[in-house]
Amino acid sequence: MEPTFSIITPLYNAEPYFEETFQSVINQTFKDFEWIVVDDKSTDNSLSLAKSLAKQDSRVTVIALDKNSGSAHARNVALDQAKGHYVTFLDADDLLDPNYLESQLAFIKDNGPIIVASYRRKSENNVTNFIVPEVTTYKSILKGNPLACLTSVYDRTLFPDERFPEDMHRHEDYVFWAKMLKKGYEAKGNPEVLATYRLLKTSKNGSKIKLLKPMAMAYHKKLGFSFITSWFFTLRYALYSRKKYRDVR
Repeated sequence: MEPTFSIITPLYNAEPYFEETFQSVINQTFKDFEWIVVDDKSTDNSLSLAKSLAKQDSRVTVIALDKNSGSAHARNVALDQAKGHYVTFLDADDLLDPNYLESQLAFIKDNGPIIVASYRRKSENNVTNFIVPEVTTYKSILKGNPLACLTSVYDRTLFPDERFPEDMHRHEDYVFWAKMLKKGYEAKGNPEVLATYRLLKTSKNGSKIKLLKPMAMAYHKKLGFSFITSWFFTLRYALYSRKKYRDVR
């Protein structure tokens, strides 16, 4: 029998955090899920730790890649293996609240096929909540992206072939969600705070200035906008991001 959820995690050098992440998954109140962890050729002990922990729970599958290829490829490898009706993503250093799957299942049944929940952001200096909008459309996501992989869920039966672009090193998740919404769907927002996003200095999205050119390329090459329009959207996206993180210190 196929599981209700497929949880997908790209793993790369997350040894200090992964055991806590592991506990947050196996302690879910809703038990019908598979968890696919794809190690992207970690250089620390992440893979060994993941394999050791996976022995505790048959729902966990660990896949080891032969070379480092980026989180988009790791997620796609897992998507090729996924059997769940619904898909959700979890980075190896983030945490799910115990009722995450239970709450999201109830919400997507009433509001699917794409949903996103609110979450807390844990930085070195404070913890803040990000409350998602009630509805995100293709038009609105062009102004800024509230769909974090951490709390987004979609119905895999409607999007069986959707994959992350592997020729991008940043914003591949934005393109993934934008292309879904471009097909005419809306993402409904679950206001309940259900997960914890760690803001680490080593995050690839840590420097906002460095994200501008890749963002413009995402609009231009992946979503088909003109060069000028792409930069217009990029600047508007930057303003959205600044507002989104203004309380984070």
